[in-house]
Amino acid sequence: MSRNKNADLDRVLRAATRVFLDRGFSATSMSDLVAATGMNRAGLYAAFGSKHQLYITALQRYRDDTEPELRAIARRAAEPGTGDEQAGDALGAIGDLLDVVVRHSKEGGFIVRAAVELADDPATVRRVQDAWNDLEHDLAAILARAVELGELDPAADPDRLARTALVFVQGALVTGHADEDESRLADAAAGLVDLLASYRPSATAAPIRSQAADDALLNES
Repeated sequence: MSRNKNADLDRVLRAATRVFLDRGFSATSMSDLVAATGMNRAGLYAAFGSKHQLYITALQRYRDDTEPELRAIARRAAEPGTGDEQAGDALGAIGDLLDVVVRHSKEGGFIVRAAVELADDPATVRRVQDAWNDLEHDLAAILARAVELGELDPAADPDRLARTALVFVQGALVTGHADEDESRLADAAAGLVDLLASYRPSATAAPIRSQAADDALLNES
């Protein structure tokens, strides 16, 4: 396939993705896709097979376009650093990740819409689950790193907290799309970070241990 043809199909796919994101699967007709992409029906069928297959391909394109920034944040936070980088801010990475979610929320979240509208379609559900599993894995890695760095209490469960954050993110994408009050979602994201921060190790633990050690020394003298 020529480079020009690849570029043209990429443009068509991006246009189709926008239509599906705005209208959903059922409300999008082939006429809508023809108008948005500039490709006739025969061309769309030849290139993508069917409206459903075009939707599945668009869903993957949406992931390819939106997830690299999230993955980069997670990778930087979860990977061990060197020197001063070892004292990184893993919880701050959660805040950075949520900032990205807030920024994309006005788009409505293709993954959330697909999960609701095509919950009985195995091909769609499989891809939705893949997206959720990947995000949950990244969140858990960040939170596990926070435990390792002492930002969270050792008793904190990174996997459970990651699932909490994942469900929050999906709801955030719905709220941000429909809510005219932009501050609501931003405040909720900050609240989630505060909630996670409540799992920080107790500030009184170290002094108590230190006092016990001092008392032991006094008893020995």
